[in-house]
Amino acid sequence: APPSLRAIVMPIHVYSGLLLFGTVIATVLMGVTEKLFFVLKHPSYHSFPPEGVFTNTLGLLILVFGALIFWIVTRPQWKRPREPGSVPLQLNGGNAECRMEGAIAISSAHSMDAADPADAESSSEGAARKRTLGLADSGQRSTM
Repeated sequence: APPSLRAIVMPIHVYSGLLLFGTVIATVLMGVTEKLFFVLKHPSYHSFPPEGVFTNTLGLLILVFGALIFWIVTRPQWKRPREPGSVPLQLNGGNAECRMEGAIAISSAHSMDAADPADAESSSEGAARKRTLGLADSGQRSTM
């Protein structure tokens, strides 16, 4: 998607996610309370049995957790910073000059320390391997 569309959709995405998270917290609290009302017959819920105190404490902790997440997500200082030296790429479309500038910027960023073209190629391969290291590769690495 183009960056302008992503910039427009991002606030909607964030606040709809918050709405979903808030409804999940409310559902958990109502479910725990309902279960407690139906299970505690003798002694009654109103006489503060240990299960009721534990469940109410758990409910308060869930509520504090939800409030903390809401607070963190709505603060601008908690936003992820832009990566230094990141270049917006145009993979499909765009003119040749923009694609060439992006390719030059990316290749120069990966080969700044390498003076020899062969070293630049091997360092970019190493960087590509680091980027594509999946969960299946985390235990053992191939020696190809």
